[in-house]
Amino acid sequence: MLTAREIMTDGMVTIHPEASVKEAIDLLLEQRISGLPVTNEKGHLVGVITEYALLAIIYDQEVGDQTVATHMTTDVLTVDIDAPINKAADLCIAHRVRRLPVMADGCLVGLISRRDVLKAMHESQQPVCTA
Repeated sequence: MLTAREIMTDGMVTIHPEASVKEAIDLLLEQRISGLPVTNEKGHLVGVITEYALLAIIYDQEVGDQTVATHMTTDVLTVDIDAPINKAADLCIAHRVRRLPVMADGCLVGLISRRDVLKAMHESQQPVCTA
């Protein structure tokens, strides 16, 4: 069975918690992505900021000057680098998340999106789950 290591995207784009919401929106639009891992100065994962959370700017333009830390999710679901992809699929389905940070020894090493899981399943022609 495929593992998170085999399907994850490494070299992901991250943002610092003290960056502004405007900076986060610029980065999301520039990179054509829907969410960013938030890492501190040591590179540790401290949260995730999503386009959904940033929609608050529609109601209040001053939100743009607030920090990412104000709007990020800090209770982040992650998956271990050696976890089978059905574990990633289960988390995405059960918690309705679009992406999962991939961790190795407590460090952020990649991201898995729902699309990554679908692509891996489709290309491998193997079922993700065996029920």
